[in-house]
Amino acid sequence: MIDLRINEEFKHLLPPLTEEQNTELEKDIIKNGCLTPLIVWNNTLIDGYHRYDICTKNNIPFDLTEMEFKDKLEAMEWIWSNQKNRRNLNKYELAQIALKFKPVIEAKAKENKIEAVKKADIHNPKKQNSFLTKTSKTNNEEIKVPTKPVNTRKEIAKIAGVSEDTIHKVEVIEEQAPDNIKKQVKAGDLTINNAYILTKSAMETKKKNEQLEKEYQEELEKEKQEWEEKEKQKELEKNLPENTILIDKFRKPKETHIFGIEDFNNLTEEQFDKCLKHTEKYQTTIYKTAMLSTGDESLKAWNCILENQKEVDLELESINLAIKRLIEIQNYFKGVKKDG
Repeated sequence: MIDLRINEEFKHLLPPLTEEQNTELEKDIIKNGCLTPLIVWNNTLIDGYHRYDICTKNNIPFDLTEMEFKDKLEAMEWIWSNQKNRRNLNKYELAQIALKFKPVIEAKAKENKIEAVKKADIHNPKKQNSFLTKTSKTNNEEIKVPTKPVNTRKEIAKIAGVSEDTIHKVEVIEEQAPDNIKKQVKAGDLTINNAYILTKSAMETKKKNEQLEKEYQEELEKEKQEWEEKEKQKELEKNLPENTILIDKFRKPKETHIFGIEDFNNLTEEQFDKCLKHTEKYQTTIYKTAMLSTGDESLKAWNCILENQKEVDLELESINLAIKRLIEIQNYFKGVKKDG
C-alpha cells in the first residue's frame, strides 16, 4: 500500500461526506474496487481522501494520477473547481469554504510583496523597501515595479462566487455568532443578512452585559468591604474595657455626600457641573431603558448569547438590581414637590 502525505488543509477544505454517503462509498469500493484514481502532487494527496481511507482500511489497491501545481493556492483552487459542482452547497457554505483560502491568499500576497521589493531594490538600490514606488530608472531606462496589492476579500469572494459583502458577513458570523445561529443559517432557516444582524446585536448585547456585570461585581465588592469595616468596628467596640468612653458616639457625624458635597444649598460651580453631568447620566439611562424594544427578535438577539443557566441567572440578578434601583429613584421622586 502506497504511503501518501496528508495535508490537513487539503483534506478539510470541503465538507466531509455524511455517514450514510461514506458507508455507501465504502460498499461500492469493496464490491467494485477503487475505479477512480487518486490525485497527488509531490506525493501529497490532493483529491480522494475518503477513497484513500477506505482503501487503506480494507487493503484495496488504487491508482494514482500525478498533477503539477505551482503552489499550494493553485492546488486548493483545483480541488475546489473539481469538487464544487458535485456538492449541493448554499451561499453560506460556499463562503465558509472560500474563507479557508484566506491564510493561503494572505501568505501568497506577502510573498509577492517581498518579491516585488527585492526586484525594486535591485533596479533602484538607493530606495530600500521601494515597493510603493511605481517606477525606477537605471541608466536612463524606466523599470516597471508592480504596486497593486492583493485584495484578499475580493479573491475569496471570487472563489466562492458571492459578493464581498457576503464574505464579510459570513466571516463575522463564523467568528462571533453563537452556535445556534450558525446552525440555523447553514440549514437555511436564517438568511445570511438576518444572521449577521442577530450576530451584531448579540455582540453588542454581550459587550453591554459584560460591562454591567463588571459594575455589578464592583458594587458587590464595595458593599462587602463596607460590611467588613462595620463588623471590624463592632468587634473592636465589643473588646474595649467597660469604662472606655467612645467619644465618636457623642459626636454628631459630619455628613458628606457625592462629590464631597456637604451643603446642597451652597454648591460651588465645580460641584454644580459634576451634579449636572451625573444627572444627565441618570436621565440618559432611564430614557434608554424606556426605549428598549421588547419584541421577540430583540429578546432572541439578547438570549442567543446566553449559553447556560448560570449566565441566565446572572442576567436575572442584573435585571433585579436594575429594577430595585429604578424603584428607589421612583419612590424618591414620588415625594418631590416643586413650586411653579
